[in-house]
Amino acid sequence: MATLKDKLDAFDGQPEQEWNKRKGISVGERGQVYRANFSQEYMSAVYAIDGGIIKDYDIVKCDKLVLLDLDNQTLFELFVELKGVNIQHAIKQVEATLKNPLFKDSAVKKREARIVGRKIPSNIGNSITEIAKKNFISRYNCRLEFKTGPAVENIKI
Repeated sequence: MATLKDKLDAFDGQPEQEWNKRKGISVGERGQVYRANFSQEYMSAVYAIDGGIIKDYDIVKCDKLVLLDLDNQTLFELFVELKGVNIQHAIKQVEATLKNPLFKDSAVKKREARIVGRKIPSNIGNSITEIAKKNFISRYNCRLEFKTGPAVENIKI
């Protein structure tokens, strides 16, 4: 049975950033940039989901998947949506991608998602961002974070 890495690598032009051992990775699109720094070097690659893995423009999906191979048997997925200001739509894009069966694999032990935008709504009470964070944990076992771009963060795995 094909692994997630094998399935993703089989798509034309993928991965967008080849598998390599690195301590951080940067992705960008439409003037937004996101950089993730890791505590140590990991084999990692970046896949373009929107227009890459999923070319159908009628399907809602996020922009990028950063995939880390932690130990040849364990994968870490980091979904990234690079947005302007429509954060509600960005939440729908990431959620639709998490539901896609292509990205499900028993080797994935941890998944997280980032939405990077020019303006993120304030976390006051039950804002759309706070509700989304709770829903992503309970429904998808995925920690969702919102960042104002350009964003740089240290990822703890």
